[in-house]
Amino acid sequence: MRVTEHGLDAHISLAAAGDSVSATFAVCDAEGRAIWYGPFIDADADHPRGDQLAATMGAAGRAIWLAGRAREDTGVDKVTLHLAVSEEGLDAITLACTASMAGLALDLIVTEDNPALDWCQAFGRLDWSSGPLPDLVDPEAPPKVPVLRSIAGGMDQQTEPQERLVMQELAPDTSTELRSALEDLLLHDAVGMDATMRHAVAAVVHLVVDTPHGPPEDAEEFLGRLDASWLVAAWLGHDTELSLIATLAAGEIPALSWCELMFTTTLAPWSASPVAVHARRVFGTVQRGPLGAVRAQVG
Repeated sequence: MRVTEHGLDAHISLAAAGDSVSATFAVCDAEGRAIWYGPFIDADADHPRGDQLAATMGAAGRAIWLAGRAREDTGVDKVTLHLAVSEEGLDAITLACTASMAGLALDLIVTEDNPALDWCQAFGRLDWSSGPLPDLVDPEAPPKVPVLRSIAGGMDQQTEPQERLVMQELAPDTSTELRSALEDLLLHDAVGMDATMRHAVAAVVHLVVDTPHGPPEDAEEFLGRLDASWLVAAWLGHDTELSLIATLAAGEIPALSWCELMFTTTLAPWSASPVAVHARRVFGTVQRGPLGAVRAQVG
C-alpha cells in the first residue's frame, strides 16, 4: 500500500452491468476480466423483475459488496471504489450510502465502455472466489478515463482549496447557538424520549447545520435540507457523516423522516412557541457560507 500524509489509501476499479431481459448480472475487474457473473435467482431481493435500472442497480450493489469484502481482506481503512456502469438515472444516493457502510468512498462512472455488458450474455455462471480478495485492491489511483457523469467521493474531496477547509473549521464555532436552539425545539419538552432518539435529533441537526458549505439561511432552507439525497450530496467524501445519514434514513420508522415531520410542524410560521420564535430569529445571527455551491450539486 502507498503511505501518504493522510495515512493508507487504496483504490478498487470494477465494472458492473445487469440485463433485465435475461435477468443476469456481471462484475469485472480493472482489466475487464469477469470475476462474478450469472443469473439472478428468483428469491434474490435484488432480482430486477424486468426493470433495466433495477438490473443495473443489483449488479452495482453486488460490485460494492465485493469491493467491501476486498477492503476487509486487505485491512485498509480508506478505499475508493471506481465503479463503471452504463446506465443513466441510477439511484446514486443509495449506492453511495451502501458503499459508505462497506467502508468505501464511491466514484460512480457512467460510460459506454463497459466490459461487464458482454458478460451478461455469457452462458452459465461464475461465482466470486470465496477466498481473500486482496488482488482487487490497488495502492495507486487508476488513470482518468472519459466519463459521461461522475459522482466523486472519497479522500480527494477532503483536500480541496483552503477556503473550504476554513469553512469546516468555522462552522462548529459560529453555529453553536443555532444548533442548540434547533435541538431545544424537539428536546426541551421531550418527556419520555429515549436516548436513541435524542442522539438522532442531535445528529440530524449537525448534518443539516454543519455542512462544509455553511449553515442554512432561514427556517425554510433548514427544512429543505432534511432530505437524504440533499445531505448525501452535501457530505460526499465525509465517511462519518455518510454513515450517519445511512443509519438515520434506515429502519421501519426512519429517524430522519420523524425529525422532518417534527421540525416542519414546530418551525412552521404559525408556531408561537417561544423556542420556535427564538430558533427562527437565530438564523440571522450565524455566518453565511457559499450556499449556492451545494444547491448546484444537488440540482
